[in-house]
Amino acid sequence: MNVKMKSHYFSRGKLTIHLITLFFSIGLSSVTHAEARNVHVPQEKTTQGIKLTAREKSWLAAHKTIRIAFDSSLPPYSFVNDMGQFEGIAVDILAAVGKNLGIQFQPHPSTNWNALYKAAAKQKIDVVATMVNRPERSFWFDFTKPYIKKSLVIVTNKNKPSVNDRSDLAGKKVALRKGYQYGYEVIKEFPSIKPYFVDTMLEGIKLVDQQKIDAAIVFMATANYLQEKYQVDNVKLADFYDRNSTDESIAVRKDWPILATILQKGLDSISEKQMNAIYAKWVTPAKQPEPVPPPKPILEPVKPAADNDVSWYSPNSSQIFLLILLLLLIKVRQQNKKIQLANVEAENANLIVKQLQSDLERLILSRSAELTSNENTFRSLIESQSSEYFFYKYDCEGAFTYVSPSVTHILGYTPEEFMLHYRDYLTDDPANLKVNEYMEDCTQGIPNPPYQIEVYDSQRRVHWLEVNDSPIYDDYGMCIGVDGVMHEITARKEAADHLIWLSYYDELTGLANRRLFMDRLQQSINLTLRKNLSFALLFLDLDRFKSINDTMGHTAGDEILKEASRRLLTALRDSDVAARFGGDEFALLLPETNKEASVLVAKKIINTLRDTFILGEQLINLGVSIGIAVYPDDGKNCEALIKRADSAMYHAKKKSLGFSFVPSGAR
Repeated sequence: MNVKMKSHYFSRGKLTIHLITLFFSIGLSSVTHAEARNVHVPQEKTTQGIKLTAREKSWLAAHKTIRIAFDSSLPPYSFVNDMGQFEGIAVDILAAVGKNLGIQFQPHPSTNWNALYKAAAKQKIDVVATMVNRPERSFWFDFTKPYIKKSLVIVTNKNKPSVNDRSDLAGKKVALRKGYQYGYEVIKEFPSIKPYFVDTMLEGIKLVDQQKIDAAIVFMATANYLQEKYQVDNVKLADFYDRNSTDESIAVRKDWPILATILQKGLDSISEKQMNAIYAKWVTPAKQPEPVPPPKPILEPVKPAADNDVSWYSPNSSQIFLLILLLLLIKVRQQNKKIQLANVEAENANLIVKQLQSDLERLILSRSAELTSNENTFRSLIESQSSEYFFYKYDCEGAFTYVSPSVTHILGYTPEEFMLHYRDYLTDDPANLKVNEYMEDCTQGIPNPPYQIEVYDSQRRVHWLEVNDSPIYDDYGMCIGVDGVMHEITARKEAADHLIWLSYYDELTGLANRRLFMDRLQQSINLTLRKNLSFALLFLDLDRFKSINDTMGHTAGDEILKEASRRLLTALRDSDVAARFGGDEFALLLPETNKEASVLVAKKIINTLRDTFILGEQLINLGVSIGIAVYPDDGKNCEALIKRADSAMYHAKKKSLGFSFVPSGAR
């Protein structure tokens, strides 16, 4: 074979290899595109009528309107537009669900995530449109299957990227959405980052654009939507933080599990075509790169040669087979290199993960030790005050998990007895009616002001306790239980009650004082005016009482006053009011009593007080003078009635009448 033949042979061989390679690539490309069509263009799901059970239909008939809450800071999933209206993917999907089920959704005014979450936990909201299903939330909510797929991405600045992939987050200043649980997970995984909590994801993206922080972790669709709407040009998506880790479900109040089932059927009724149309409305598809034209062959055209020209030599089938085999070997070698590189990267990633796990474990141990130390210090402080305080814990279901031993010193119960039978020890005092409400609020993360309860101790004696509850939160801001202290305040309570009693009652006789009597007198005027009735007011003064104080002393006089008070009460009904106005003066209020009935009561009192008083070995006889005023004839207000009764009493004393009405000349 001469040189010319060799040249033509190898040139032709190169062309053959090029053609085979092109054919092989086209073949692979055809298979790939065919598979892609099969993956991305599924058959449309046929929407059938929603099959509801009789119980579900009955429930829906009774609940036509459902209160729903949307997170206003989650574009394009749900947000408030410039007109103050809810928009987004979740809003459109729930509108379709409501239409298919015949449900009227009534948006709740709370749009801030923390506010609407607390309202939903207290069942002031029936449904939350978007919520990630986490185990700790199952105490308050039932969930549908996830219907919105969300991935977290890392946004950095194009011009000065300090974070190029996930591993670069360590030690960087990163924007995280305030109140969203993924932020705590980021901090948990990267304890060395410097978190910068923002109120909205747009705020975080703008901070990255202005190079005030290194990165922001946001939802991918949210980043694309905000970047396009607000023309934030200097940011880019550097890497995924997590794929499909924050998929959203519909959350339903726990006492309505049937609604969760109904809404799931409503979601299932939305066709794939309809769902894709909703997403296409809000999510801008990523731009595909323009196809690169294939390179032009660098081979010059081959001129036709004579019949005996060997440059027209064509390779046989064995040579073509060898060429294909050679190509396959090259392809396999390239794949092996990629696999080796991937293995190295995987090993490096495993080392990083192990290091992070080790750092995290050390951090957890350190924090646990610190918390344990603080708790032990606090408990020691409580136990040192065992005569007045005891410490306790209960879980989110209100079941006690710990009670300090000092409860035995205060109430006589063992900690185990108190934990199991706490509610049995509550008395019937009205102060205990709100105990359940207070405990429920606290287990939902809503702190309570200190409140008081009344309980029986082991000897059935009454004790008053002041309760101070404090919710316990985990690293994600969720309430996981309650810590509390109960303070024994029986002596303080009794002293306070005694002061209140003294402000309304006479300390010597136990009768009402002037303040309480005037209040009851005004109430009687108001009541009697509405019912068009009458009542009587009697004013009393003991005769010859001054001589007892002068001759026998005030101690003897006090004993006479106490005995006179007891006798007065025996002559009255339970509805009547007796008061000591001062010295030896008394006032009586007789509801629904006319002039004739008041005379009978006055005579009974005169006979009761005329009996001999025995003081030691001395016998003392007293008399009484009574003035009577009847409402409304003798006056229509408190001052007028008292003035008339007082005048009648002095007239009776002056004339030695025993009792008297208002003299005609004094009217």
